[in-house]
Amino acid sequence: MEVIKTYYPRVKTIEVFMILVYCIVVAFGTVLLWVKGDLTIERWQTFMLIGLIYIAFCILLSLCIRTQRIELTEKGMQHKLFGLNRRVVSFSSVKRVTFGKVNGSIVIAIEKHYDKKITYVPYLPFEEDWDEISSYIKQKNSEAIIAI
Repeated sequence: MEVIKTYYPRVKTIEVFMILVYCIVVAFGTVLLWVKGDLTIERWQTFMLIGLIYIAFCILLSLCIRTQRIELTEKGMQHKLFGLNRRVVSFSSVKRVTFGKVNGSIVIAIEKHYDKKITYVPYLPFEEDWDEISSYIKQKNSEAIIAI
């Protein structure tokens, strides 16, 4: 299947937010150690080593977000993660495209004609691309209801 267009996530804001949270935690933790009178080189180094757990988690999360992509083909749309198909939706089976929520996160809910099953595709970090994606879905399936 030939890929017509590929959309990549925008992660700069997410990564800046992660760095900002880390800086706030380090500053607050250092001040807290100083106020308690426990601020020694050994304690601060231990505190920073524990902070490496957060940094490792953020790197893993950033890697997961960066490897996502949405590919439009002639027959459908594919959401890929780590190069593997996570979700595949055929344009001919799309009944309705709307906003939804899963675990408090905004997603795009794609309802299908045949099995009435809803496929959830992430809205963030593709928020700027969904207008173009939804118009392409409408172009391929004129019966689809686009409500985003």
